Amino acid sequence: FFIIPCMDWIQVVDLRTISFDVPAQEILTKDSVTVQVDAVVYYNVEDAMLAVCAVEQAGASTRLLASTTLRNMMGTKTLEEILSDREHTAQVMKDILDTATDPWGIKVER
Repeated sequence: FFIIPCMDWIQVVDLRTISFDVPAQEILTKDSVTVQVDAVVYYNVEDAMLAVCAVEQAGASTRLLASTTLRNMMGTKTLEEILSDREHTAQVMKDILDTATDPWGIKVER
């Protein structure tokens, strides 16, 4: 293929698994207890064309989405639910993030 200068551009996409920390969020739970919650997300780009064309800065968008999802999920739970159902909460968060990032060509692994 040919690249026409001043008209075409190349975007390099890393297809390896990428991990990032979701910064600690201070959240008010359903029973009015303030907790600080953080998380780690692992994802990879499955479709590079969608990751470049469907969303601007797919990595940054995934980080913001993870932070928002964490805040929204924990705000609907009581302190007891947060402490006792960690595995279930992690699976639900993974499913929510994965379905939200599918149109961007991103697969959330954990």
